Amino acid sequence: MLKAKEKLIFYLNSILSENDESPSQTVQFYIEKYLNNFYSFLEALREVSPHKRASLKAENLQEIRIENEYDLQHLLFAALKPLCLDARKEVTEDSGVGAVRSDIKIPSVNTVIEAKCTRKTMNLKKLTEEIEADIVHYDADYIYFYIYDREKIIKDKYTFEINFNRNFDGKVVRAVILQPVHM
Repeated sequence: MLKAKEKLIFYLNSILSENDESPSQTVQFYIEKYLNNFYSFLEALREVSPHKRASLKAENLQEIRIENEYDLQHLLFAALKPLCLDARKEVTEDSGVGAVRSDIKIPSVNTVIEAKCTRKTMNLKKLTEEIEADIVHYDADYIYFYIYDREKIIKDKYTFEINFNRNFDGKVVRAVILQPVHM
């Protein structure tokens, strides 16, 4: 019943909307917007103090850190799940030449979100090669790369995004980069 209600609300909203976008394009718009503003969620979670009567304490929230891709994937999945109820974590599929595991898959809109977290042993060439390999192997209409560049190996975000934010072999590819400020 809940799923039917959500579909009805989505359908009614699409009828009332003045643009000619398909429901899939509308969902893609919100996914991309959400990923581009994910830092706001992280900032609100860690830097805004809870109410003094809350059982959550600021010092406990400070313990939540993104140290690797698995941490990033977990937070992204938890934050995206209310937007896309059919989202699944670590989905393995056969690519024809072997198994491919996507970090987050949203089947209803044939979308994959791949979390990347830079590390001290990674350079820009390695990151680029990983992304290029993923583009070839994923069989999805939309592929998002959410890159948490904690080591700041991407020196020119604009050029990097221009290089990957386009269509490849019928797939819409988007790179979203977050370079955290360490103080």
